Amino acid sequence: MLKTKHILSLIIAFLGFVAATAQNRGLFARTDSSYSCVNMREAELRTFKEGRAALVPFFRKLDNIINRHHGSINIWHVGGSHVQAGTFSHRIRRNFATHVNDGKASRTIMFPYKLVNTNGPQDYSVSGTGTWSRTRNIEQSPDREMGLSGITATTSSPNASVTFRLSSSDGIDWTTRYVRVIGKGSSSSVRPYIMVDSTAVEDPEGNNDDGYFFELPRGCTSFTVKFHGLGSGNRYELRGVIALNDEPGVAYWESGVNGAATTSWLRCSLLEKDLHVAKPDMVIFGIGINDAHTKNFNRDRFKTNYQQLIDIIKRVNPDCQFIFITNNDNHLNRSANPNTRAAEKVFIELALDNNGSVWDLYKVMGGLGSSTRWVRSGLMQSDHVHFTSTGYKLIGDLLYNAIIGEYIKWRERGTNAETY
Repeated sequence: MLKTKHILSLIIAFLGFVAATAQNRGLFARTDSSYSCVNMREAELRTFKEGRAALVPFFRKLDNIINRHHGSINIWHVGGSHVQAGTFSHRIRRNFATHVNDGKASRTIMFPYKLVNTNGPQDYSVSGTGTWSRTRNIEQSPDREMGLSGITATTSSPNASVTFRLSSSDGIDWTTRYVRVIGKGSSSSVRPYIMVDSTAVEDPEGNNDDGYFFELPRGCTSFTVKFHGLGSGNRYELRGVIALNDEPGVAYWESGVNGAATTSWLRCSLLEKDLHVAKPDMVIFGIGINDAHTKNFNRDRFKTNYQQLIDIIKRVNPDCQFIFITNNDNHLNRSANPNTRAAEKVFIELALDNNGSVWDLYKVMGGLGSSTRWVRSGLMQSDHVHFTSTGYKLIGDLLYNAIIGEYIKWRERGTNAETY
């Protein structure tokens, strides 16, 4: 017979296993598995030997947040219209906030899309005063420099302002304690300041390479950016406004511009400078569908452009991890785009070359021609390029779960494991 202490040891071990299993289950987002057009078997993160080892430092940071409520991680999601609309990226942000951050999170980068007459995320609202113009990275000859947002809003109006209001409808606490404004004035007298209700907040140090930084007098979910020194020919070029708190957790950043390709992001001459503000631990690449949406797709040029972007990020953080989302199945000239398969192979090569991972949305959809089934299922719009709100939320859940699934695989090997 087993001795009492042995029985107790077994019981304790079993309870520990049950507790760990329950915790792991609590990390996943619930997904709707009723859609027959979704190939769930392909929804895991595709990792390779060197890439798995490279992910370990990231997973250790994630583990520290989950189990010790300590530390922070920055994830930057960059792309085109799939990202600018915000539904896809915010779904992932919301999942990290809910399942990892105990319901609290920094909203991170925001932009006044409405004031420059284009669409933007729905999880915050924008209002403002003054006249604003825009410069986007899809322009062949942009008249303003761009950075992290891929778009710059410019104003000369003396009364210019931008008000951001963060939504609480998703149950997440987006309380902001710090605001950073990235941009530049046409002279040293042009600089932003923040209004919280009737309280004006100034940056005591003035502009530097990190932009203007403001510590708010109290936590809030609404604030206004105003400007000193506008008028008389002076202007301010706004590249983004960053809302932060001092809570531990995963901070999810997004940058998307409708129609953006790899060449678009390479036009952002201030991207490397602005990335020093975000300091990404992981970059999720969603760029590529606009590169391949042409009959003259050049896979070698596509790969070269992508590597140039990766090199920019590596100069900011040599240890940054990369996830490449393959292009979704789409239509070109009213039929399935054959370039999607060629682009998929490039993403795999880039992952192998840079110790990265691939999330194969092309295979999750079902491969060539699958967009037709996704349209019929209500997950994709009739243009066979963009998803519906339901579709974006679904793929957001699947990608988030793929990242968590890899973390759990490593966790089950033990936190001292150098690979998994």
